[in-house]
Amino acid sequence: MTSPETKQRLETGQPLGPPPDADTLRAAALRVIETLRPGIQRDGGDLHLVAVDADRVFIRLSGACTTCSLAGQTLGGMRRHLVREVGWPVRVVPAPPH
Repeated sequence: MTSPETKQRLETGQPLGPPPDADTLRAAALRVIETLRPGIQRDGGDLHLVAVDADRVFIRLSGACTTCSLAGQTLGGMRRHLVREVGWPVRVVPAPPH
């Protein structure tokens, strides 16, 4: 859960302190994926962490997600979860299929 101070800083664009390092962001992304995965798999899709580069997390969608009109919402939900998890703005970017 995001603290009230972090939430206010995110909303007003104030500095949050140092950004998370790649290992911290990767671990947070994997935790978020494990949280979201059951619901996504219930709908016939899946998501996989491909890479972390600075503040960008690359996610590959598979299965039903590849043709779903709500795939952008899935990535946006992942981004919101990650921001709450690490307390720092991050970007979730769709990775191309293999």
